[in-house]
Amino acid sequence: MHLLPLLRRLYPSTIRMRLTLLATVIAVLPLAAAATGTALAVRSSILEGAQQRSAEPGPWWRVEVKGDRATYDRERISRCGSTSPPAPGDQRISFCMKPYDLSSSGAPGPSGHDAMYDALSHQGALSLGPWTPSAPIQRPNAYPQFPGYVVLTYSLEAEQAQLDTVVWSLAGGTLALVGLIAGSTWFAVGRVLRPVEAIRAEFAELSAHHLDRRVPVPRAGNEIARLATTMNTTLNRLQAAVGRQRQFTTDASHELRTPLACLRTELELALNRPDAADWPRVVHAAHQDTMRVQELTEDLLLLARLDAEQGDRQPRRTVDLTDVVREETVRRRPPHGIGIDLRTGPGPVAVQGHPALLARVIGNLLDNAERYATGTITVRLTHDPHHGTAVVDVLDDGPGIPPEDHRRIFERFTRLDDARTQDTGGVGLGLAIAQRIAAVHRGTLEIVPSARGAHFSLRLPTHLP
Repeated sequence: MHLLPLLRRLYPSTIRMRLTLLATVIAVLPLAAAATGTALAVRSSILEGAQQRSAEPGPWWRVEVKGDRATYDRERISRCGSTSPPAPGDQRISFCMKPYDLSSSGAPGPSGHDAMYDALSHQGALSLGPWTPSAPIQRPNAYPQFPGYVVLTYSLEAEQAQLDTVVWSLAGGTLALVGLIAGSTWFAVGRVLRPVEAIRAEFAELSAHHLDRRVPVPRAGNEIARLATTMNTTLNRLQAAVGRQRQFTTDASHELRTPLACLRTELELALNRPDAADWPRVVHAAHQDTMRVQELTEDLLLLARLDAEQGDRQPRRTVDLTDVVREETVRRRPPHGIGIDLRTGPGPVAVQGHPALLARVIGNLLDNAERYATGTITVRLTHDPHHGTAVVDVLDDGPGIPPEDHRRIFERFTRLDDARTQDTGGVGLGLAIAQRIAAVHRGTLEIVPSARGAHFSLRLPTHLP
């Protein structure tokens, strides 16, 4: 139960540490295997050479055996295992003698001699652990006149020291390589993640009041640079959206303040002098201001829904744009002296969309034309088979729109100077709503240059039934 929290605390918390640990482990395994294999090969080679040297007959020529006594260079050879020092040979060779172990009958058998020979023989052993001693080579030899074996002992201390040097060198080299790999990985990962940390630090300083800041983009065109570019693009859109929201909130509050202030003023004046007030006129004015607030609120809600692109998620169906244009045109009641010239083709023009929203586009364009037309409003519906679009053109013979205002006219709450009157000027949302609805339907709404008046062109992709 307590082991799991401990392991979680020991688990590296950063990507840099994890990658360094992973690279270290990956490097340790093959390096340790290679070092171990090399040490085993060296040990086998050293031991084989020592065994060959211990088998040379030279030292045995200097051994003399007389009866139960044996000498080496006239030095008496003591029994194996006795406290007396063995007879010295060279620095590596020593001798001792081992009499036969007699059986209970007093006569040793051949099998007993063989077992004793095998027990006294040893090929020697070298240890890969520098702290572990080696085992010497032992070679017994029998003499006819001696009842036992003379045992040659070949010390492997020098070979063990040589092997220890190799083992320490391999261990040190392995640790140095592992350290070099770990340090290189730590440095390389840190250098790779440095732009990420810079992006994180810069992004942490962002706020709604400092959206003009951008994360640094590395010079190398790698994945991190593309990530930073994408984040900056997102920040650009976010800044633009926040700017539009602030401007929208400011303009909406200003537009709502005007009719509400008028409504309050009219009611307060009537309440201050109730006997002298013309109550039918007061109620009528209040009703007009209330209707204006309601229309403005509905337009704001519609724009909010369109900005959220909820229209794309609503069910769509095939709509005959010819019927929509005719119905919107027929139900219009333009001011006195203004006529509407409707021109449509003989057949239906099918588009995919929302009938209510499409009717709202045509209605807003006709509302705008009625405000500024002096005599005639022309509505044309045509089909462009080459581009696969339905085209609705709405023209008026009014004062027109200056070229420098062609883009600004579609901004929210935009009203040109000539339109800023209580009688003809709207709140500046009609064209913005119309263009947004066209965009939701994957179409366009733009102003076409005209010699006289304003010419709006709506293009929507047609739908083949």
